[in-house]
Amino acid sequence: MKATLLIVDDELPIRKLMTRFLEGAGYECFTAPDAESAKEALGAREFDLILTDLKMPGDSGLELIRHCKKHYPQVGRIMITGFGSPDVANEIMNVGVYGYVIKPLSQNVVLITVGNALRHLRLDQHMQAYRQELEKKVRRRSEKLVAIMDNLHAGVMMVNTDMEIMEFNQRMRHWFGDIQPGDRASCYQTVVDEEQEAICGDCPMAATLADGITNEVMRICRTNEGKKEFRIITTPIRDESGAIYAGLALYDDITEKMALERDLRQAQKLEAVGQLAAGIAHEINTHIQYVGDNISFLKESFEDIAGFLRVYERLWRQLQEDGAVPAELDRELTAEKERADLEYLWEEIPVTVNQSLEGVRRVNTIVRAMKDFSHPGDEEKSPMDINKMLESTITVCRNEWKYVAEMEKDFHQDLPAIPCLAGEISQVFLNIIVNAAHAIDAATDGGREGKGTITVQSDITKGGVAIRISDTGGGIPKNIRDRIFEPFFTTKTRGKGTGQGLAIAHRVVVEKHQGRLFLESEEGRGTTFIIELPEVEG
Repeated sequence: MKATLLIVDDELPIRKLMTRFLEGAGYECFTAPDAESAKEALGAREFDLILTDLKMPGDSGLELIRHCKKHYPQVGRIMITGFGSPDVANEIMNVGVYGYVIKPLSQNVVLITVGNALRHLRLDQHMQAYRQELEKKVRRRSEKLVAIMDNLHAGVMMVNTDMEIMEFNQRMRHWFGDIQPGDRASCYQTVVDEEQEAICGDCPMAATLADGITNEVMRICRTNEGKKEFRIITTPIRDESGAIYAGLALYDDITEKMALERDLRQAQKLEAVGQLAAGIAHEINTHIQYVGDNISFLKESFEDIAGFLRVYERLWRQLQEDGAVPAELDRELTAEKERADLEYLWEEIPVTVNQSLEGVRRVNTIVRAMKDFSHPGDEEKSPMDINKMLESTITVCRNEWKYVAEMEKDFHQDLPAIPCLAGEISQVFLNIIVNAAHAIDAATDGGREGKGTITVQSDITKGGVAIRISDTGGGIPKNIRDRIFEPFFTTKTRGKGTGQGLAIAHRVVVEKHQGRLFLESEEGRGTTFIIELPEVEG
C-alpha cells in the first residue's frame, strides 16, 4: 500500500514540483496552500506524512508541526525551508520532525528524506506497539516474546530501577557481546572516547526512570562491528498501578543513514556554493573581457602614438639644426617635453600596460578555475581530465596555502581520461590539499618559521592513475595512522575539525570509484596521501 502525503506550501510551483517528484516515486500526494487548509485536510482523512514549508502566511510551519504532533501523532513530519543556518536547523529539529529539506529542492534529497522519514515513522509505530506489548507480557518472559525480540533488527535492552540490565535481545548481544544480565547499564559504557562523555550529556535511561518520560538521543558507540551511530529511545515500563518498575531501550543503527545524510548535506552545500561561484565567475568574466580588450587597444594605440611622436621629435631636431624653429616656440616645446618627462613615459607606460594585461590574464585563469570547480557534474561517472581538475582545485583553494606554503606541481602530461564523479573527486582533492596547508601551518607557526612545501603529482599506474599530495608538515604519529579515515576522528583541536573530511574522501575514492586512498607519513618530515583511480569503471 503506497504512502499518502500532504504537501503544505504557499507557493504553487513548489507544491507542483514536490508532487511531481513524489508521485513519480509511487506516493499518493495531496496539497494545501496554508496551515489552516492543512488542518482541515488532516481532520478529513488519514495521512502517513506531512511536508510543510517553514515560512507561510498565517500560522507558520512550526505551528502546524506542533498542531500535527499534538492531534495526529501517528503522522510523520518533514519541514521545508529556505534557511539553512544551524539556529534554524536546531529550532526545526527541536519541534519534533523526522527530517528537513532545504530549498532549492533536489529530487534525490526530497525522495531520500521522505524515505528516511517513513522508515523512522514505521520504527516509532513499531516501538509504540512493541512497548505496549511488553508492558503486558514482560514479567511472564514468554518464549514468543523472546523470539520476537531476538528477530528484531533493532537492539532492545530492559533495565530495572537500579539501572541493572534485566534482558537484552540477540542484536544487542551481537553488537555488545560482553554485556551480561546484572551489569550496570549506562550509555557511557559504549561511548567511543572518554572525552565524548562531555558531549553525550546525561544517560537517557536514568532520566527516563527518574522522570517517567520517553527520551531520544544520538550516540556514537563502539561495537563488535566497529564504531556505529545509534538512535537510542528509552521509555518507562509501568505496572498496573502506574509505578515504574523498569525501562526499555531501543538501539536503532543509523550509521549508514547518517553517512548518507552527511553526504547529501555536503552535496547541497557544494551545489549552492557552486551556483554562487559560477554566477560570480560569469559576472567577473563579462567585465574583465572588455577591460582586457580596452587595455590591449590602449597598448596598440600608444605604440602608434609613440611612433608618430618619435618621427615628430626627429623633425623638430632637424628644424632646430637648420634654425627653422622660432626661438619662443623652441623654448615652449623644450619646456613641455621636460615637464612631461617623455623619456620616463616611453619606458614606464609599456611596462604598466603589460602588467595590467598580465593581471587580467591572471583573473581570467582564476575565473576559469572557479567555473570548472563549481560545476556540479553529472550523477553518473564521465571521463575527466585529472590534471585539469587538480589545477582548478589548487587555484580555488590558493588562499588556504599561499601564506604558509609554496606549491609545486609535477603532472604527467599523457594521463588517460578517468571515469569519475567530477564534483566529488574535486572535493577529495580540496580536502587533502587544505589538510596539507593546515599541517604546514601548525608546523611553521602560521608561516612565521618559514614556508613549507605542498607537492601535487599525477602519474600513470597499471590500470589507472595515481595522485600524490605531499606536505612538509609535522607528520602523523604512528599510533593514530590506522584511525585517520575513521568517521569523527580528527587530529585538529576541538572546533577546528569535524573528523568527516578524510572519512568522506575515503568513501568517495574506495566505495564510489573502486580506487585506493592511503598515506605515507614520517613524524617531523611530513605526510603524503596517495589516491589511485582506475581507468576502467568498476
